[in-house]
Amino acid sequence: MAEETIYLCNFRVSVDGDWLCLKELSDMQLEVDEGCLLSPEADDGRDPKTIERANLLNICKLIIKELIDSSLSHGRMLDDDHIPLQQFFVVLEHVLRHGLKPKKGILRDRKDFWSVLESIEKLVPEAGEITTSVREMPHIKTPLGRARAWLRLALMQKTLADYFKVLIEKKDEVLSDFYEPGAMLIEDEGMVIPGLLVGLNVIDCNMCIKEEDLDQPIGVIDFSLYLKDSRLQDSSPDNDREKDSKMATILDQKNYLEELNRHLK
Repeated sequence: MAEETIYLCNFRVSVDGDWLCLKELSDMQLEVDEGCLLSPEADDGRDPKTIERANLLNICKLIIKELIDSSLSHGRMLDDDHIPLQQFFVVLEHVLRHGLKPKKGILRDRKDFWSVLESIEKLVPEAGEITTSVREMPHIKTPLGRARAWLRLALMQKTLADYFKVLIEKKDEVLSDFYEPGAMLIEDEGMVIPGLLVGLNVIDCNMCIKEEDLDQPIGVIDFSLYLKDSRLQDSSPDNDREKDSKMATILDQKNYLEELNRHLK
């Protein structure tokens, strides 16, 4: 079985509230609202990587929103068993692998983004603490496992957004060595990722990395958790506005308290 990512090149993925909408680009009969999906004519002749980047970005937005929502509704620290958290890391791995140059191996070429994360300590010396900790974990045997441990530690320390911001800012100096033209992190869509990750600073995570098997093959995005028929618009605008208002208030309060605590240290 091939381990490469299969992106939705023949579909347009968009976010509609708390759901993903899929539309096959070749389907000329399906009618949807203009605000939900782009028409197939608009995507005719577009580079598949452009569609992949747009799809991944929309999935990132939905997954991160779901992760924040679930954290606030549960009112507790998230752990390894939290499904939205698991899905977040799966999506983030797909983002990091998109357009990654393969490394030559003895049996086959492989895509390894651990080198990308290792390079961050050259830009931000503070990241060296995480990188060193990961290298010294005896139960992790593969570059993929080390990369996963690194991402989890950075999220728990609430530095993930900062490190991605530095990577994007230095993409011409660093990322061009690792990625092919058209990769998500070196295109315009990549500039949005650090901003999305900043929102995760409002959640608290406690993951037991030493007990996780992080060397397994890359996971699959579970679209079934979020999919709906884009022709069914059954959500109430009033309920959506009320929910968004409550979410904004909670986030503002939490951000204020964290900023206040930071200045008191």
